[in-house]
Amino acid sequence: MNPRTALTALALATLTAGAGAQSAADPLALRGVMQQMQADTDAAARGIHKQDWPTVAAHAGRLARHAEPPVTEKVRILSWLLTDAMTFRNYDVQVKAAATDLQAAAQRQDAAAAAQAYARVQQNCDGCHNSFRPKFLRHFYGTP
Repeated sequence: MNPRTALTALALATLTAGAGAQSAADPLALRGVMQQMQADTDAAARGIHKQDWPTVAAHAGRLARHAEPPVTEKVRILSWLLTDAMTFRNYDVQVKAAATDLQAAAQRQDAAAAAQAYARVQQNCDGCHNSFRPKFLRHFYGTP
């Protein structure tokens, strides 16, 4: 392990010491972020279908600048992810980029570009969920 990785691991361990286990009765803030992102994704899809460009642009903008969990929660998640943290983060970066493109397409009222950008949003959401969601739920909520 290189010194920088060791130092990062030590910092994460120190920050998460005594954080305690998360229970299903006490959901992570990330759950609320994901629920809002799902609502915005659904609204953008309906807007594309109806060619309601102001609605698409508004919800795409929210997706591009979505809320994030508190720093302490981020540290817990990243310390659990370890070497997969960059993959996890890359999905988020790609969702934000695609949502920015979706917002721009909606502002131009370009249905084809909006559909392509929306597809990229969905592909990255699905990729992240397929890669991490079952393990995440098992680790943080104890679900099978």
